[in-house]
Amino acid sequence: MRSWSPAFTGRPSVSVAMATYNGERYLPEMLESLAAQTRLPDELVVRDDGSEDGTVGILHAFARRVPFRVEVIAGGPHLDYAQNFVAASSACSGNVIFFADQDDAWRPPKLATVAQHVRRSAPRAFFHDFALVTADGTQVAPSYYDLLAERGFPPVAALKGCSMAVTRAFVDTWGWPPPDAPVSHDFWVALLATAFGQRRNLAEPLIDHRIHGANASGWIPEVASRQFTEPGDGAGPVRLLIDLVLKPPRLNARTRVFLDVLDARGDAVDPGIAHRLRRLLRANRNRHDESSS
Repeated sequence: MRSWSPAFTGRPSVSVAMATYNGERYLPEMLESLAAQTRLPDELVVRDDGSEDGTVGILHAFARRVPFRVEVIAGGPHLDYAQNFVAASSACSGNVIFFADQDDAWRPPKLATVAQHVRRSAPRAFFHDFALVTADGTQVAPSYYDLLAERGFPPVAALKGCSMAVTRAFVDTWGWPPPDAPVSHDFWVALLATAFGQRRNLAEPLIDHRIHGANASGWIPEVASRQFTEPGDGAGPVRLLIDLVLKPPRLNARTRVFLDVLDARGDAVDPGIAHRLRRLLRANRNRHDESSS
C-alpha cells in the first residue's frame, strides 16, 4: 500500500466539476448556493452537453460576476451524463474535485467541511449525507443516510456523485472509466474507494438534493434492489455495492471495466485487495449467469 503523507500546511485548492444539460430551471439556485459557500472554490469547470435552453447563457453571466475562475466548455459532442462529468472533472486542476449536479442546492459549509479532511498525496474519496427535496424544494427526507437505514442499508450504499469529492491523488491512482465504458463516474469512485479503504464518510447533511422527473440520479436503493445479499448476512460493503449495481443487461461489460483497471493499477495499490475484488466481481457475474440459466 502506498504511504500517505501528513496534512497540508496550507489549504488544498478546490475544483468543482459540473455537468449541465437543459438545466435553466434549477441551475440559478445551484450557482447561487456555490457563490454563497463559506469557502469559495478556486475554480468551477462546467461542461455543457448540448443544451438547447438558456443554460450556457446563465453560466457565462455567472462567470462574469463571481471572484473565482469559471470555465464553460460547450459546443462539443453529446456525451451523456456519466462521460459529461468525466470530461468536466478531467479539466479540473485542484487538489480536490467536487461533483456538482445542476439542480441541487449546496449548504454554505459544504466545501469547507470536506476540504478540511484532505491530505496531501492521499488517494481518498469523501462522501457526505444530504437531504432529499422535491422539485419545488420541499424537504421529504432530512437525512439520506437515515432513509437508507430504514431500508436496511448502511451509508456505503449512498452512491450519488453530488455527495462525493475526490482528491487529485485518487484520480492519479485510478483514472476515470474509459469513454465507451457503461460505468458511471460515481459508481467508479464508490466501488474502488470502498474496496481499497480510501473512502471517508461524513455524517453531516451538506446539500439539498433535488429529486424530480428529469434528473439522472434519482435512483434510491430499496429491498428489491438486492439480489444476492440481505440485511445482516455479513456480506460486507464491497459485495453489497456490487450486488446493488452490477447486474444485467450490461453486466459483462461493466465487470470487465473494473477487472481491467485492477489488472492495470490494482496490484500497485494493494495486491491482496485487488485479488479479493477480482474474486467478488467474478463471483457476482457467475451468480447472475447461473440464475439466468
